[in-house]
Amino acid sequence: MANEINQIALFEKPLFTWYKLPLAIDRELDLPAESCFAYILEGDNQDLTDSGFLAKKGTVILSLCGKTVGNSLSKIETAFISTIIVHFDREVLKKVFNYEKPKFWKELKHPLKKDIAQQDASALVSAYFLNVADLFNHKNALNEDILSVKLKEIVLLLLQTQESSNLNAIARSLFSDRIFSFQEVIEANLYEPLNLNRLAAMTNNSLASFKRNFRKIYNNSPANYIKEKKLERGKKLLIHSQKSISEICYECGYADPSSFARSFKNRFGISPLDFRLSQNEH
Repeated sequence: MANEINQIALFEKPLFTWYKLPLAIDRELDLPAESCFAYILEGDNQDLTDSGFLAKKGTVILSLCGKTVGNSLSKIETAFISTIIVHFDREVLKKVFNYEKPKFWKELKHPLKKDIAQQDASALVSAYFLNVADLFNHKNALNEDILSVKLKEIVLLLLQTQESSNLNAIARSLFSDRIFSFQEVIEANLYEPLNLNRLAAMTNNSLASFKRNFRKIYNNSPANYIKEKKLERGKKLLIHSQKSISEICYECGYADPSSFARSFKNRFGISPLDFRLSQNEH
């Protein structure tokens, strides 16, 4: 079976795309750069390489960058995946909501800590996407009014998720008028497992501009500064908390305990375990 891509548009922009990918693909999936919400209908828990998420059936991924999701899906090498994606084009959203803020929306108080999040779909969200799947069988009967209602529906569902959740924060950001400073975004994401490309995107900079602006403000490279801050936090947690070294590793934004231990020893000349034991002797 060949790879299958089916799409429904609203106001001449992609609204829903259904990807059925039984084969590895040799190019990045061409998702718009705008935000998107993906529902995994079928998947075998394949690693979505760059994002750290899994192609797990019944989960959703909300991202501020469609290209991040497209790149992740294109890295799957084996097994079948089927996913329906809602594209959140900001101009389409404004038009659908008559250039007003949607119900349940609240302005962000702090910068986003993550530009992409995955979690199990609620019963309502699962039902929504199964209904969207049925729309592909009746494309000739669809019109702008019907599709506008469907877009409103998923936005309102997201805005009614727990306010502290990443899904809620990302959904609120789609309608945010607040502009956070470069430093506010950096400080909010120091301990998140973000690569520099994604961090640059969150500050609305190209990677080259991001590096230049970062050095002007911090008089250091992004990699060195962020690494130092993560290790300083790890050191404090080893002294003042009872958390395991694995818990501390993830809390400081490291992908795994071994990379944390290696970086810690290179910086302080002692392993995290030996450092904690030495503190307990005092």
